[in-house]
Amino acid sequence: MKGTYLLVLRLDTDLHDLPIGRLGSFHFVRGYYLYVGSAFGAGGLAARLAYHRQRVKVHPHWHIDYVRPYAEMIETWAVYCAVRLEQLWVESLSAFPEVTFPVRKFGASDSTCYSHLLYTSQRPDTDVPTAALLDCLAMCKAPLPDLTLDICTYDDSKQ
Repeated sequence: MKGTYLLVLRLDTDLHDLPIGRLGSFHFVRGYYLYVGSAFGAGGLAARLAYHRQRVKVHPHWHIDYVRPYAEMIETWAVYCAVRLEQLWVESLSAFPEVTFPVRKFGASDSTCYSHLLYTSQRPDTDVPTAALLDCLAMCKAPLPDLTLDICTYDDSKQ
């Protein structure tokens, strides 16, 4: 099944001058990173989330692949829905005062969003992504077919 996802990642140490593909090199401070993506191609959400659970990629493809070796995956939120919610979810998450954009165009090469990577110094309460998701569903102009939400938590230290 296809849809939109949210990765909640924890970075325990600052990263200095980390190269992110053609975007350049960036400084990442320790804290929590929220990455919103979509999976509408072959394999859908299950394949994409399995890919992101792998910390190290031999040949990084997405911007998040460059951060993933250093960041522990805390949660994934998978929204199984035929409607593309990625940009609306990013906009809704960015409305929270504790959430900022650390890198312009990160994960957003094909998007009008400033970035698809968001940062917060403290672990976001479950109500932040929940409220943002409900807000983005309310903003959605397309009729919403059946929607399923799957939230998983991980102990990434064992991977």
